[in-house]
Amino acid sequence: MTYSQNTVPLDLFSKVMAAIAGERARLRAVRNFIIASLICIGALVSTFFVWNGFVRELVSSGFGQFASLIFLDFKAVIANWQDYGMSLLESFPAVNAAELVGEAILVLISTKLIITYAKGMAPIRRLKTASNN
Repeated sequence: MTYSQNTVPLDLFSKVMAAIAGERARLRAVRNFIIASLICIGALVSTFFVWNGFVRELVSSGFGQFASLIFLDFKAVIANWQDYGMSLLESFPAVNAAELVGEAILVLISTKLIITYAKGMAPIRRLKTASNN
């Protein structure tokens, strides 16, 4: 019995292994894309609540009133600049501002990861075989 019609190319094994590795990498990129997308959506939703808390604390702390004082009575601010500066620092909601900056950084990092993983989700390349030349 001869198998002259069904000769196997010499590089078939390496092509198949490369295709398997490529598919694994693509599936990993798809999985990471979905995870990064969920993180980004969660960060965007929580940013809304953190922003509302920051604005609420900013209004209740009186920071806006202290800050507007520089435009209303500049001479009094210059005369008491040290007390004015300390009052501004004490009334600024630093914890809420740090939360807001952290949320913004999380949104930016997850957006960067989404873009990176989207580039790794190339379409599937099929092996060229004798039947589909």
